[in-house]
Amino acid sequence: MTERDAPASRPTRSPARTPRGEAGREAASRPARVDAPACRAGSRPTPRGGPRASSRAAWIPKQHGAWAMLAVPFLVGVVRSGLAWPQIPLGIAWLVGYLGFAAAGLWLRSRRRRAYLTPVLVYGGVSLLGGLAALALRPGLLLWAPIYAPFAAVSLWFSARRADRALTNDIVTIVAASLMTLVAASAGRLGSVAAALRDGPLLGATLALAVYFVGTSLYVKTLIRERASHGYKVASIAYHATSTALAASLPFLVPVSHRPPAGVHVGLVVFFAVTTVRAAVLAGRRIRPMKVGLGELALSAALATLLLLW
Repeated sequence: MTERDAPASRPTRSPARTPRGEAGREAASRPARVDAPACRAGSRPTPRGGPRASSRAAWIPKQHGAWAMLAVPFLVGVVRSGLAWPQIPLGIAWLVGYLGFAAAGLWLRSRRRRAYLTPVLVYGGVSLLGGLAALALRPGLLLWAPIYAPFAAVSLWFSARRADRALTNDIVTIVAASLMTLVAASAGRLGSVAAALRDGPLLGATLALAVYFVGTSLYVKTLIRERASHGYKVASIAYHATSTALAASLPFLVPVSHRPPAGVHVGLVVFFAVTTVRAAVLAGRRIRPMKVGLGELALSAALATLLLLW
């Protein structure tokens, strides 16, 4: 058999590169390292970014839409009543108090980790100073304390049970935030809590904000946590449609002296109709939380403009 007749030998494959030396062989044979705490049964995963990122979340909440719920009621109350000195420390107490309250909820959910306690103490101290200054300038604001205490207690209870995302807790915090419209107004030139409660358009603005923000809570859940829930989608659409019907029925529901101007009334109907269409069309879609929050900021600004024209 000649060399041409001989079967061609198969080319040998070059072995895969392996680490050199004893250390390389040991590294190649060593099993992949697994973070034991992360895979321990029943343990909660570490937030992305590690402990440093989670501690930053205690100082600055990541709930973008919450800023609208925090700012709009306060600003509507301030503008409608007229700016006065007590509203400045009240605004500081309200803003910093929210940060402290969010940190307190995180501290409770984390089983009281010490890393989360510092923001609670710092924000709580600053908020307390602001509240005391507001009370010194307008003592009547103390009447709001027994009204807000149950809201704070219920929300912290939900946080302690790690159920702060429950719809009931959302409604509790929304009602408390919407009432800040009346609180800010009573700290302004209206001069008292009683005067704020007698202001029909101001009460209407408070109710409109509460209705809108509760609908927002339902809508956001259909985009994120309850995206696959048909029941939440139906509830969200039904709620927004009912809100639109209530807005259209305002002339029949409120006294003539408290009715909004015709242009504002039409604007409110259109506004809530838009939120109804949004709830029906976007429910179940994957939308980044940042974009959802920015959308809520835009709608909140539009509603605030309408309410200031009331």
